[in-house]
Amino acid sequence: MEWGTVIAVLIGGLIGLSGDAIGRMGARRQAKIARRENLEDAEIARRQAIEDEGRKEKGGREMRAVENILSVYLENPIGLVNQPREETVLSITKIYTVFGFEQSFILNGELRQRVAEICYFLDLASVGDVGEYSPAEVGFLARSETRMLLGAWARGEDFPDSIEGWGEIRRSRAEIEVRWQQKLRDAGLRVAIPPLSVY
Repeated sequence: MEWGTVIAVLIGGLIGLSGDAIGRMGARRQAKIARRENLEDAEIARRQAIEDEGRKEKGGREMRAVENILSVYLENPIGLVNQPREETVLSITKIYTVFGFEQSFILNGELRQRVAEICYFLDLASVGDVGEYSPAEVGFLARSETRMLLGAWARGEDFPDSIEGWGEIRRSRAEIEVRWQQKLRDAGLRVAIPPLSVY
């Protein structure tokens, strides 16, 4: 046997072994990369599932808030005539209490703002007239405005302009606040009417 052949066979074997070793190392590296990618994909899917569940829960809570707002009007009727003022004020107080709590769970920013505004005027109406409107008128207009807004929201429509009467109250907010502030000062109170806010 010739030494050249032996050396060639040995070199060929070494090349084969090193190729096999390099192949195995490459396969391990590929498997490690694939495991890392699978873990990353699983983590993304887990986060997505948590976000989806959170959106579902928030959506469900928003729906309950809308249902509670609509229900409170049924449970606390406001009559324009033949209802004693004390009963009207009690109904308004119960209504704005529910509004004040439930508005926080409304996800739609514009609807939340409009509901907060209704709550604000109902709160003022519970202690007296709002501009030229009596508490009964404010409660009646607020109910109509609320139903109109929540109906548009439920149908996925744009929110329409305010109904007649309620739009006038909205436009007069600055004047109403000034009058209320003066009324508080005349009563010897130092508190200020807080601005309309959305929680």
